[in-house]
Amino acid sequence: MESRWIIGTGAACLAAGYFFGQSVGPAPVEFPDPREARSAQEMEAAVNAALLEPRAFVRAGTLSRLFEGLTLENVDGASSAITTRAGRWDPIDLQLFLAAWVQLDPESAVRNVEAWPIKSRRAIGLNVAIREWAASGHGIEAANYTQAIADPDTRSKVQGPLVRGWALSGDIQGALNLAYRLYHGDEARDVIDGFIRGILQVRGAEAVLAVVSQVAEQGDGPFEQRIIRVGLNLAGREDPAATAKTYSEITAGAAPPEWLKGHLDLLAGLWRNEDERAALEWVMVEAPSEERSAALVETIGTWANRDFDRAWAWFDEQRGPFDINDEAVLDATDSDLLSGLVRRLARTAPADAAQWVVRIRPGKTRDVMLQRIVRFWTPQDKPAVAAWLDTLKIDPAKRESLTRTMESIEGP
Repeated sequence: MESRWIIGTGAACLAAGYFFGQSVGPAPVEFPDPREARSAQEMEAAVNAALLEPRAFVRAGTLSRLFEGLTLENVDGASSAITTRAGRWDPIDLQLFLAAWVQLDPESAVRNVEAWPIKSRRAIGLNVAIREWAASGHGIEAANYTQAIADPDTRSKVQGPLVRGWALSGDIQGALNLAYRLYHGDEARDVIDGFIRGILQVRGAEAVLAVVSQVAEQGDGPFEQRIIRVGLNLAGREDPAATAKTYSEITAGAAPPEWLKGHLDLLAGLWRNEDERAALEWVMVEAPSEERSAALVETIGTWANRDFDRAWAWFDEQRGPFDINDEAVLDATDSDLLSGLVRRLARTAPADAAQWVVRIRPGKTRDVMLQRIVRFWTPQDKPAVAAWLDTLKIDPAKRESLTRTMESIEGP
């Protein structure tokens, strides 16, 4: 039943056309005429010699050239050399060999790997072989084979590599359909993770975001949620600006749903590594939330650490001007922005920070900044800190806590 479904779905996907208008699967690999290639014994000896090379780069290059000469007649020799070195094998060597063998004879390669006695090696081998099989444009055959694997645990573990390989082949829509069919909760998360990573590898962040947008329009069930979260996470690492735009389109100006929480701060963190101001201005237009507040504090705080003068000038010009003698509490957004600036100012000029902190809205963030000012100011001027604490219009219990902090620090 499962195999019939895979065949039907795969055929339908291919018949429907290619998601990005490109052919499915790369050109086949050409191997030499068996009459011109090494014999099995010669191949085994050559591979054994190559495996003795201690430098991974040189060894990988030598093995790659050897495996370009694989034939049905000598592949057993290469396999013997690779598999008999169980105590000294390197996963990279194993992957190079299997990737080549699958191009030559995929089903034989996979069947051979299934018979390997060492579980960890077998798992690595199956993942590589199934992924490469599907990536070669033979996703239907690879899928049918995986559905026939008797052990349910093994069958489950190769589904992620299968979907990733299908995506690597270029048939993105077919891979998406297959991922939807195979996904059944977080225990099958590798199916979606493999799908997104496959797209990212061959098409880049733009294609991942196109899929995310497509899926978001279809609903927000468990499958769609996982696609969106993983897609935003991985695409954001390559193109945070475009990913932030996609996030905004999904949330449509509203507070993010529970399943999407954390991603605004994640994207702001990725983007501010490249452009603090752009990231900050993006966060500001998002709907108010605790996550937005934290992202504002952290983003302008990062900018202040790198260039305090520019960060403060932007704040004063875009949100002010502000008067240091004014003690009026700021609105929520400006309070968050000021908190990030005060966090830096407390270290470099704590007396100035003490004048600005009163304009931050009461709450946990201001309490943290008050503690920070005390810790950095006390070693410089303990009497001034004591006098300042007496003027603060705060809860007596909080003042007492700040006083204890001050008294625990040695001052001049």
